[in-house]
Amino acid sequence: MARAAKSALVLCMDVGFSMSNSAPGQEPPFEQAKKVIQKFVQRQVFAETKDELALVLFGTDETKNPLAGDGQYQNIFVRRHLMMADFELLEDIQNEVQPGSQQADWLDALVVCMDLLQKETL
Repeated sequence: MARAAKSALVLCMDVGFSMSNSAPGQEPPFEQAKKVIQKFVQRQVFAETKDELALVLFGTDETKNPLAGDGQYQNIFVRRHLMMADFELLEDIQNEVQPGSQQADWLDALVVCMDLLQKETL
């Protein structure tokens, strides 16, 4: 019997200050994006897939990524490295992912995501 293929996926979310702005009576884009990511991770958890997920946030007040240095790749936070989705990740998204007050370059965030995939899928 053939073994099922396993995937690696990095979820990249903008949490910068612009994501908290919304028209009166409308849900902020930050909350909408957070709900989408939570539903995606829930599906992975309950389907018991062997796929591995990572979570990278950009626009954060903190910088935590392996490419940060010399003023580059700032305000990008690798919240979770590649591993199977679990309830801990869901709790982390629910309780710890908060809007940031900074702005980060989405292209820099994409480079951090690609670097993470390259280094952690060897």
